[in-house]
Amino acid sequence: MVGKQLAGRYKLLEMVGEGGMAQVYRGWDSLLNRAVAVKVLKEQMTGDSAFVKRFRREAQAAAGLSHPNIVSIYDVGEEQNVHFIVMEYLDGKNLKQYIREKGRLSATEAVSIAARIAEALVEAHAAGVIHRDIKPQNIIFLNNGQIKVADFGIAIAADGTTLTCADKIIGSVHYFSPEQARGSLAEKRSDLYSLGVILYEAVTGQVPFQGESPVSVAMKHVQEPVTVPSKLASDLPAPLERIILKAMQKDPGRRYLSAAEFLEDLRYFQREGNSRAFTTPLFGSDDDETRVMGPLPEIRAGQKQEEEDDRDGKESAKKKNRPLIVAIVFLSVALIVGLALFYYFFINVPEVEIPELRSLSYEDAVEILKEDGLVPNPEVFYVHDNAIPEGHIVKTVPFQGRTVRKNREIDLYVSKGPENVPAPNLYLRTEDEARIILEGLGLKVSWVREHNSDIPEGKVIKQLPQAEAMLSPNEEMVVYVSLGVKPILIAKLVGKHKNEAVAYLDQEGLRPLLRYEESEEPADTVIKQYPEAGEPVQKGQQVDLIISSGPPPEEEQAAGEDEEEPED
Repeated sequence: MVGKQLAGRYKLLEMVGEGGMAQVYRGWDSLLNRAVAVKVLKEQMTGDSAFVKRFRREAQAAAGLSHPNIVSIYDVGEEQNVHFIVMEYLDGKNLKQYIREKGRLSATEAVSIAARIAEALVEAHAAGVIHRDIKPQNIIFLNNGQIKVADFGIAIAADGTTLTCADKIIGSVHYFSPEQARGSLAEKRSDLYSLGVILYEAVTGQVPFQGESPVSVAMKHVQEPVTVPSKLASDLPAPLERIILKAMQKDPGRRYLSAAEFLEDLRYFQREGNSRAFTTPLFGSDDDETRVMGPLPEIRAGQKQEEEDDRDGKESAKKKNRPLIVAIVFLSVALIVGLALFYYFFINVPEVEIPELRSLSYEDAVEILKEDGLVPNPEVFYVHDNAIPEGHIVKTVPFQGRTVRKNREIDLYVSKGPENVPAPNLYLRTEDEARIILEGLGLKVSWVREHNSDIPEGKVIKQLPQAEAMLSPNEEMVVYVSLGVKPILIAKLVGKHKNEAVAYLDQEGLRPLLRYEESEEPADTVIKQYPEAGEPVQKGQQVDLIISSGPPPEEEQAAGEDEEEPED
């Protein structure tokens, strides 16, 4: 698909991502001269006409969303059975990368990010659009600090049905709501559960449920209570914990009623440092709730009554207490064994130093990590790098040189090589406009100025390479700027005959203005000129020529001579 042009204007430059149902390309809109992201439905998905209809309907619904925290969708189309969505191109990192780099976020920063995501959900839900794949990978940090929620293009309308692919729910299992994991219809509060999971990961540095397979993770969302985040982040404020736990209730009816209510509680926490969420976390059905035993005085009163009724029945009381004793012993042994296993597997783990992998090939890096007892993350992060060759390691997270426990998962960032960009079309733009465009793209440039009789001064005449040619950051563009019409350096006309001088001026497009003066030079000879020889003039400019009318008449001269002649 790279190099293909869709709808006569969207050129696909490189693939930057791939999901279960679509591939995402960085593209160039030749009509508006801007970078775009183009999401193309996979070929195997286009055979289901009902699916394609839903895909187009839902993309068009998402295109109607307009909010500063939602990625804009510019166009939806189909060409030769290629179904595509054109979106705003984002230059930044996603929230998953940001959390991995920082380890975990402060409560203040996490709530600020969550509030902006909630604002986007309020807008979408009000328009009847459910995202259903809220995850950190879909939250983009732009270079100017703005946050955008992406991938509303695979969202579903609130009255639609869940999109599926080969009987598998499309989405990200670590951020699934329990109802999505069960295959039920996603609803607005499913997005709130996923946002709760993002908040959990942001403040603890890890997702709430992990497993050996997507199925096992999905089952944990449905069946297992979540570890309260304060056990992983002891400094977590209790009100924020309540917010997270309310959003992550397994029963949708116990979550926030709406994104607006969730947002209001986040803002209340920002203002007051408190929350209106439940003070006691509840999970699953009533059978899963924490049970409270009766007060000890009731038991003692029963024992006292029993002793009063039968003081000789001590043996009977011991028999009744025997199961309790057995249970206590069993729990004590289990606790000791559990502590021993915890110590062996989690505390008493050898530490290793993350090796230097920069510039190594991905395959070599994986091999070295395994030899050192570390686990390469199966999810590879691809980034552009001007120095590291494609397919080689740019960095690791945690960074090389850090000491970590064995079996720690290590993120590998692999180079995609230099980020090529299409040369913009600068023809007839002013020099200032061209400079702004080129600086925005980070391209090197050489400026050449030359005269041109057709292009006004200060505008671009041509460029090398031409528009839309792909440029690497190390390549240089040459931009030619017009100096306007080339000036004429006027020739020396003094001493030439009048007719010859006038013919020259006509040929050069100049306007002669003739004036006559008496002179000793022969008649019709140019004796003076303005501008003088060698000075620059423009076409249409006036040139003054002083022409000799010849010497004074002879009779006047003779009369003068006679007057001066002395008398004999």
